[in-house]
Amino acid sequence: MQNHNFTLPNFENSIVNVAASMSQFLGNQPQHTTLPALTKELDPKSRNVIFFVIDGMGAKILEKNLPAKSFLRRHQIATVTSVFPSTTAAATTSLVSALTPAAHGWLAWTLDFNGAVVELFRSRNFYTKEFLPDRDFVRKTLPYPTFWSSKTLSRRIFTCMPEISYKYPTPNQILYQSSREMWHKLHQTCKTPEPKFIYTYFPELDSLMHHHGTQSHKVRHFLQKLDRKIATFARRHPDTQLVITADHGQVDVKGYAYLCHDTELQNCLAHPPAWDFRATSFSVKPGYEKQFLQAFQKYAADFVLYPFQDLIDQGLFGDFSQHPQNRQYCGDYLAIGTDTNKIMVLQHPDNPKKLHHGTHSGMTADEMLVPVIVATGKE
Repeated sequence: MQNHNFTLPNFENSIVNVAASMSQFLGNQPQHTTLPALTKELDPKSRNVIFFVIDGMGAKILEKNLPAKSFLRRHQIATVTSVFPSTTAAATTSLVSALTPAAHGWLAWTLDFNGAVVELFRSRNFYTKEFLPDRDFVRKTLPYPTFWSSKTLSRRIFTCMPEISYKYPTPNQILYQSSREMWHKLHQTCKTPEPKFIYTYFPELDSLMHHHGTQSHKVRHFLQKLDRKIATFARRHPDTQLVITADHGQVDVKGYAYLCHDTELQNCLAHPPAWDFRATSFSVKPGYEKQFLQAFQKYAADFVLYPFQDLIDQGLFGDFSQHPQNRQYCGDYLAIGTDTNKIMVLQHPDNPKKLHHGTHSGMTADEMLVPVIVATGKE
């Protein structure tokens, strides 16, 4: 894998270890090692600790769009890897559980449930866009604990989430419809006197880069404004510690592989392709393996095809031994996008103009490396 300039997930220096440090800070005994650089910075005297996950804000995104003297870059204490695939469903679930994808089971944006390819966060069929009859099907099938679910924690736990996003159960849920409302509600929550831990998820940057690319004027302006907003918030709340990271980064899309038009390859498959656009899972019909491998050759310049078991044996998703049932969602082969930055188009686009200009889920450094930032208003 090293021959393809891939950045592998490092479960000694990853977002799993970031979450383990946060879990330990709250009084738990996490399953994975903590991140020493973060553990050293966490201050139990801070009245509020905000664990702020900015979707898509990879380390390379910051380097490309913000100067070294910016607030976010000045307070960056470490660079860690995401999980693989570098996609929101897998990565944010690791960030809230302190578990690897093999353990929590939310392995990708979509999974193949015996032929039905389901978007995990939306509980709908990826290809038909029909919602599942049981909207809690995925949560029931792949349950996992958040690291703040213990009832013996010393801090009051809050989650701050967009109303349209997937929600994590907590007694104190803050919902917002706009970034302005998010900052207002965080201000109000931080004013109350009790010690608090506030998990905050912010998806706007990721969405903006999907539509406009990673270095567009809109993205750069947005990041500059966000940088100033975070600095101002920190100054207004000197008793609050901000721990800021991301689930993954992004790359600019340089081309599309239209699997949806490839009947030769599709005829070899037992189920429709699943997982993600740069980490695509294939379940092959019995007796069609040779035909499948031949049909895939047309994509070999932009996607590297691996038998899934080889990747599992390498520990790319973590250790399946505690949850072997999660192996069933891995298919037979996985195609991983290279640094040519193409994506697989798995269904017929009703409007080609809506295809992503920025993307993720692959294993390039731009997609895999994320910052760890710690700041308070005292500085």
